[in-house]
Amino acid sequence: MIALISRIGNAVTRWVSLVGALALFFFRIVTCWRTLPRAGRRVVRRVLKDQIWFTALQAVPLIVVLSAILSFLVISQTIQELGRIGATELIGVIIVVAIVRELGPLLTALIVAGRSGTAMAAELATNRVMGELKALEGMGIDPLHYIVLPRFGGAIVSVFVLIVVFDLVAVTSGLVAAVSSGMSVERYFEIVMRSLTFRDSWLTVAKGITFGAVIGVVPLYQGLAAGGASTDVPVASSRAVVGSIVAIFLLSVLFVAVSL
Repeated sequence: MIALISRIGNAVTRWVSLVGALALFFFRIVTCWRTLPRAGRRVVRRVLKDQIWFTALQAVPLIVVLSAILSFLVISQTIQELGRIGATELIGVIIVVAIVRELGPLLTALIVAGRSGTAMAAELATNRVMGELKALEGMGIDPLHYIVLPRFGGAIVSVFVLIVVFDLVAVTSGLVAAVSSGMSVERYFEIVMRSLTFRDSWLTVAKGITFGAVIGVVPLYQGLAAGGASTDVPVASSRAVVGSIVAIFLLSVLFVAVSL
């Protein structure tokens, strides 16, 4: 019994320590832009553009396909079931609450975490193993400025943009499903717009920024925390993905609790 309590206590201690380290790392990233040299801003902007290109633009086809398929399946089946009880008015609530507000941000964040979070963690872990980060520090270059900061900003912008794309495609795909089931275009948009509230909008924005920050912080932290062995690269990538996914689900629960 004592051994079990000891193991639980050690696990809790490690989790609390990790959360504290991630919070401190986040604070360092947010504040490091103040000390960014003017001469290095052009380099940071270039890296930021490359990160957005890889994380956001190259992921658009995947987001579009998944959003279209998911929305079409959900809406087409829902309209048929609601039509049997004469409650097609609820289709707007389902689109806004289930897809736009909940599934859109969640699935988008999971896709970015699995696709780009792994890449960022592996990249920084490889830089650590190859000694490139030490070389930058030896030349007086802060890795937070030129490696971490643009990738962190790119993750936030990319997740937010992809969530918007997901929601727009979801509404369009829902329209196709609704029209296929006999609902008029005007009726569809009337129901959706009546169900959409200001709370849904700010929750979507808040989730985009928060999930993007998580996907930026966790993989970058795990990548920088890698050791000097080559085997630390896949370990850092695995920890980055698992940590990001767990954090995203926990934050989703927190958003639901706050919005009740």
